[in-house]
Amino acid sequence: MSINTERKETRLVARTSSEIQEIIQRAADYSGATISQFLIDSAMEKACRIIERTETLQLSMSGADALYAALENPPKPNKKLIEAAKKYRGSVNADNH
Repeated sequence: MSINTERKETRLVARTSSEIQEIIQRAADYSGATISQFLIDSAMEKACRIIERTETLQLSMSGADALYAALENPPKPNKKLIEAAKKYRGSVNADNH
């Protein structure tokens, strides 16, 4: 079995004012990158920050302790939770017929 290692590339296009392009070009020149490299690096940096901020749960020590305690010793389900679970089971089972 062979693995396809061919790199597939996609084109990104953005329209902007000439003033913005000049600023980005100047920054790219200062960093020693082409405008394409600069834009991709900048976009990737921001994308990674946003993904990390969105997908990472950050807690204080007291918050982490409270979460751990709740996971280790969950409260008993109340009436509303039991009813919701029954309703969910009923809707899931109804789809399987």
